[in-house]
Amino acid sequence: MSESNFQNPASIRGLDGKSLVLQAVDIVQLIGQTVSLKKRGRSYTGLCPFHNEKTPSFHVHPDRGFFKCFGCNAAGNAIDFVMKRDRVEFGEALRTLAGQFNVELPKLGSGQKSDTGLRQALLDACSAAAGVFHNNLFGPAGAAAREYLEKRGFTDHTLKKFKIGLAAQGWDGLMRHPAMSKFRPELLLQAGLLKAKDGDESRRYDTFRDRIMFPISDEQGRVIAFGGRVTATNDSPAKYLNSPETPLFLKSKVAYGLDQGRQRIVETKTVAIVEGYTDVVMAHQFGASNVVATLGTAMTEQHISLLRRFADRVVLLFDGDEAGENAVDRALSIFLSQPIEIAIATLPDGQDPDEYLLEHGLEAFDKLLANAEDALTFQWRQLFRQLGASENDLTARTKAIEGFLQRLAVARQGNVDAIRWGALLARVSKFTEIPVEQLNQRLKPKPVSRFVAATPASPDRRPTLQGDAGVAATGNAAPPRLSARYQAERWLLGALLHLPAEWQKVQQLIDCSEFTDKRLCELAAFYWDHQRHEGEPVVEELIAIAPDDRLKSLIIELADEVEMMNNPAATLADAVAYLRQEKVRQEHSKLVTELKSARARNNSTVNTDGRNDDFDVDVLRKLTVAGLNRSKT
Repeated sequence: MSESNFQNPASIRGLDGKSLVLQAVDIVQLIGQTVSLKKRGRSYTGLCPFHNEKTPSFHVHPDRGFFKCFGCNAAGNAIDFVMKRDRVEFGEALRTLAGQFNVELPKLGSGQKSDTGLRQALLDACSAAAGVFHNNLFGPAGAAAREYLEKRGFTDHTLKKFKIGLAAQGWDGLMRHPAMSKFRPELLLQAGLLKAKDGDESRRYDTFRDRIMFPISDEQGRVIAFGGRVTATNDSPAKYLNSPETPLFLKSKVAYGLDQGRQRIVETKTVAIVEGYTDVVMAHQFGASNVVATLGTAMTEQHISLLRRFADRVVLLFDGDEAGENAVDRALSIFLSQPIEIAIATLPDGQDPDEYLLEHGLEAFDKLLANAEDALTFQWRQLFRQLGASENDLTARTKAIEGFLQRLAVARQGNVDAIRWGALLARVSKFTEIPVEQLNQRLKPKPVSRFVAATPASPDRRPTLQGDAGVAATGNAAPPRLSARYQAERWLLGALLHLPAEWQKVQQLIDCSEFTDKRLCELAAFYWDHQRHEGEPVVEELIAIAPDDRLKSLIIELADEVEMMNNPAATLADAVAYLRQEKVRQEHSKLVTELKSARARNNSTVNTDGRNDDFDVDVLRKLTVAGLNRSKT
């Protein structure tokens, strides 16, 4: 469904904004915007968007409202997913979901800071400005601009879809527009919509004048900035003008068109990067909506970090026959450091992407992207062409190899993934016919002199299982196995997550302080406390209120583990029985130790008052009771 039917009655009490949002969100729909999901039984699976994998290990459980990746252990509810996907704080993720699923968040008290704050005010100002510009384009003053755009091949549907507009010719057309009157001039300055003349903020004027306006949105579709292209009557030497950087807008972290193209990018696992706004808009008009632009800046690692949430492959699309050396060098450097494939394609005959699409259509464009060469191969071929090298021209070939290795050496100065570097060397060896060992030695980074304090490994600090459970592994011993007690504690907690009504019986027999594993003990204390003060919990609610990511992940892990068992009730009974038996055994062992100690004292002292004999009798009585209790379990 495109939007939630969830109603947010103001009369609902006891539900905060987080609870309201989690009730409203369709987690399959939400995650399905980023991940291609397939139904498997009661859950959905797909490739994890948070790490690179070929076999799906990412699971979504709609009935319990959470996701879990068994590859990288990413886990949580819908809010956690948006926080991880968009790399935003809790508040922004909550507002994003509230807007998407039509949830009205509760208002804060009068004495508290407004929940919207500066960021929301800036978003409101940008949205209002986009509306003004768009209405200008489709009003009488926009006739010439519309005619120009129509000649370029843009349809009215496309212009409205991208909210393309027109900035008026005057110096204060936006500033004095009635729709902007509710915003303070200082706020419009912060949003980049106004400029201060000669640094004097009391003398303000519109940033954009007599330009075709392209609203720039974040990946949620919220307008955060603008790009303006000169019209026929504008003689400015700057053909394109972008908003200045603001609290909303950092050029190195934004890709124009991503909000409109996310779905196709996820489906094709490929995103193409072009230079201009019109290239993106025309590509989307033809159906190639997996095209974005980097707003006139060189591709950065921040761009790649953003795009690899949605794609496995980035194709840089250059105009003309030759791509710029700096751009290719940068692509190679990022290729080495980021877990994503980077390819390069050039358009024939110096065409722009929009010209190519108009002439050849979508199928040819998709084929161009599919056949793009990876950055490494492209750079090798580019150097060969530039030097006029051939297999028989030893001098030119040597120069090409030298230049290629120099660029690789520079690219390796950054943070390079070791596995990718090894794979790259194998391919470079194929190109240059130089053995991998020699290449590795030649391209080895120069050592940097630095002091590193060495801490010798202590013989008694041996690796143990997570949570210090189970038997420690030493030397070349076989991998450790989970102890029976540790497994029983896990199963008990996992079963209680599915059967919260059983807690009343369990807590009479086992206290949360009795858990021996640190993580499980923390979760038990958290669960016991919730049961005592809030009542029976629902798994997704526990995930939402868990105090940290470790406990969230553990809750999901245990719930999944027990769900795979045929009979959670029987599992719970077995776990309780084992832990009770262990408790009795430990008490029995303690009493035996006390008796041995008492006998030792009795043998070393002269008994004149019979107290040691009395102590022996008392301990023996306790042992008898413990034995009887043990036999009952």
